[in-house]
Amino acid sequence: MNKKWLVLGSVIGISSLMMVTTGISAMAGTSGYDAYKSALKNTKTVQSVTVQAAGSLQDNGNVALSANGTFKMSREGGSASGSGEISASGVKQSFQFYKQGDQAIFKPGSGDVYYVKDAAAEAHKRFKGSADKEMPQQVETVVDALVGNLKDYVAVDVKEDGSKRVSAELDGSQLPAVVQAIAPIVIKQGAKEHGEPEKKKADTAANPFGNDFLKGAAPELTDAIRLEKVAVNATISPSNYIQHQEAELTVSGKDAGGKTHQVVVHLQADLSGYDSTTPDTVDLNGKNVQPIESKHRNKWQGKSG
Repeated sequence: MNKKWLVLGSVIGISSLMMVTTGISAMAGTSGYDAYKSALKNTKTVQSVTVQAAGSLQDNGNVALSANGTFKMSREGGSASGSGEISASGVKQSFQFYKQGDQAIFKPGSGDVYYVKDAAAEAHKRFKGSADKEMPQQVETVVDALVGNLKDYVAVDVKEDGSKRVSAELDGSQLPAVVQAIAPIVIKQGAKEHGEPEKKKADTAANPFGNDFLKGAAPELTDAIRLEKVAVNATISPSNYIQHQEAELTVSGKDAGGKTHQVVVHLQADLSGYDSTTPDTVDLNGKNVQPIESKHRNKWQGKSG
């Protein structure tokens, strides 16, 4: 994967972390926690689901990156499909992807090339891990201890039809010290990797979107990095499934030139089609197919040897 993705990945990774810690475990000891936990476990039992997701990154009030897509997933054979669009630096790129059999297939909207990767081992590991009953409990216990009194900032609204809305909004001073300590490290490392010259120019197969697609779109924060605000909310259906989840994260910091940035990341997902979703498939016969390999996977395999 091109290192230009790393800054966005780092910010979204922290957003996802905060969505999990505040949305799942910050409500420990409250009725909201029990309600959300029950819905989360119930949602994880479904065999198939459709997810409509969207995300954006604003830098000092201007939208620098945005993405949206629709994804279909099924536990049967680990199949999945999806399509979406990513906008960065004034450029839009659409894409399609499929996970079918032992193959992960990616097609940029422009061109007729289908990039194919062997995904058998990766899929096996992921689904085997999802069946592990012990790890979620261990993670939950650790996170419960970290979030401390965040449970005091959670609101639960029960509707007449039995649905629930769980929400929390915290400013930087209310966030756990460990989160405030880890966040700058992750973001600075992402900026460092983003700024390093690549040892070898990535070819089209390694990055079908092109090397410069995300270049300069997101600010590279290197100093005075701080989480300013985190807001999360979720909607639980009367049948005890999570229908909607979103998180917004505000980060401030300075780039290498000393310019101050306020970065706002927003993520949201709507879930539907529980146990009634069938992922799409693509017939590669007669298509222009190009195989690709994971450079990161090869690098770690080399180190482990």
